[in-house]
Amino acid sequence: MIVRHKAITFSLVILLLILSIYVLYNMNADDAKFDGYAVEHFEDVGAWGWLVSVKNVTNGLQDMAGRNISVYMTSANPDEYPPGFIDPDIAIGDHVSVYGSLQSQKPGDYHILLVGSKKYYLKRDLF
Repeated sequence: MIVRHKAITFSLVILLLILSIYVLYNMNADDAKFDGYAVEHFEDVGAWGWLVSVKNVTNGLQDMAGRNISVYMTSANPDEYPPGFIDPDIAIGDHVSVYGSLQSQKPGDYHILLVGSKKYYLKRDLF
C-alpha cells in the first residue's frame, strides 16, 4: 500500500514538473495572466478593448492586483503582429481571464496588449 502511494505521488510530481516546463516554455518573459472583472469597454483611434479590474494575478507583477488595467488590441499588420482574441460577448461586470503582453512605462502603470501572439486573449469566464 505504501509503495503504491509513493508511486502515485512520484507520478504526480513528474506530471506537475512537465506541466510547469510546458507553461514556462510557451510564455514570454513579458507575458501576464490574470482574472478580474470587466469594468468598461473602450474604443479609440486604432485601439479597442476593456478596462479590467484585476483580482488574481497568475503570472506577472503581483502589484497589478486591485488595479484597473486596460486590455486592448491595436490595428497592426496581422502578418507581422498576429492578433489575439477579445470575446465579443463580454459585458460590464463579467468575470474575465486575460493573457497578453505586459506593457509598462513606469511602475504601477500597466497595460496588456493582445497583439503579437494568437495565444493572447481576453475572454469571459463562465462558472
